[in-house]
Amino acid sequence: MSGPRAMPAFLRRWVALDGHEAELRQELSFIHQTYTRKSPHVMESLMYREHFLGSEFIGLVVYADAGLGTTERRQALARLDEVAAAHARFSTPSLRVELIAEFVTSPHATPYGVAGLLTCQPAFAAEVAGRLKGLVAELVERLRPARMLVGEVVDKPGQFFVLGDSSYPVDLDRYLQSSLHRQHLVALESLLVAPTRWFALDRVWRYVKAGAREG
Repeated sequence: MSGPRAMPAFLRRWVALDGHEAELRQELSFIHQTYTRKSPHVMESLMYREHFLGSEFIGLVVYADAGLGTTERRQALARLDEVAAAHARFSTPSLRVELIAEFVTSPHATPYGVAGLLTCQPAFAAEVAGRLKGLVAELVERLRPARMLVGEVVDKPGQFFVLGDSSYPVDLDRYLQSSLHRQHLVALESLLVAPTRWFALDRVWRYVKAGAREG
């Protein structure tokens, strides 16, 4: 496990209107690619599409500090809002997140991913953060994904996410029926206000600036 560099990071989710899945994917991919290339301050840009229904999208962007107040970022956020209004039945704002743990077993790009969304009472956030890092470390040791991130939503205390990359499609049903998942439930369930939401993902877009993970 390594501690990710303390750079500003933002997470956003979209759920497409019925029949708008292809349009939303195309627009989100275009915006991420266009504004990533326009801004020298984007350290990492990731976007995934939920594997089975294909209607839900998750994006994560990591900036250098100088990138937060730029015209390029404001333009990108405005375009994302316009696309959400036209093609999404649900969209979160761009949520500031803190990346609290990173596990890397391979530096290579992979076509698949997995995400988990967890919510606890804010009073238990520190306890959940500690337990979650330990549980994800076990998951990485057992399943060997290429990379796993653990993050906490700064804008909404008590909300956490796990985001991972994999070279093979993630079999969520197998994990959810496994003894490992039962161990995770024992460790976390009493602290959560709702069941964890899990997603098998396909990667749509990935950019990592050279040297961004160093230091």
